[in-house]
Amino acid sequence: MKITSKVTINKSATEMWKLIAHDFDKAYLWMAPIPFSKAIAPGGSKLGAPMVGRMCDLTEKPNGPQVKEVITHYSESARTLSFDVLPINNPAIIPIKQNHVAMSVREISPTQCEVSWTASPQLKWFAYPMYPLLRLMFPKVFAKLLRGLKDYAENIEHQPRQMSAVV
Repeated sequence: MKITSKVTINKSATEMWKLIAHDFDKAYLWMAPIPFSKAIAPGGSKLGAPMVGRMCDLTEKPNGPQVKEVITHYSESARTLSFDVLPINNPAIIPIKQNHVAMSVREISPTQCEVSWTASPQLKWFAYPMYPLLRLMFPKVFAKLLRGLKDYAENIEHQPRQMSAVV
């Protein structure tokens, strides 16, 4: 399964690339389901990315469900990055074994860009009977994440800094 969502954002491609790639560890700023996120380790990756990846908490519970997102492709010049999403401590009922996401930022004008999110979730064996339903649901979920990115980016000056999530 491959799902692509796109959103047009009224910010420059440079600003959006900084938020998506250079601030990759700060997903909590624009992803509503993520109360906290941080870099996996300090320093950049061998791929040239500003970091190896990020850890995202899915709840505020200690030792609760998380995802480890490891950058697998990075191109500063093309403004593209890909990452594997690996669940940790997630309930067994969650139908996704893992996910691979590719993001890109394309300039439309000096003050507008398009952000693309292509996800390739790998389902657990029991999820295949639900495939048609998941195929309808996933695009809505990913589009909602991109709307969160758009809302955050276009209103960044008016948003309070989330001090509890700053490391």
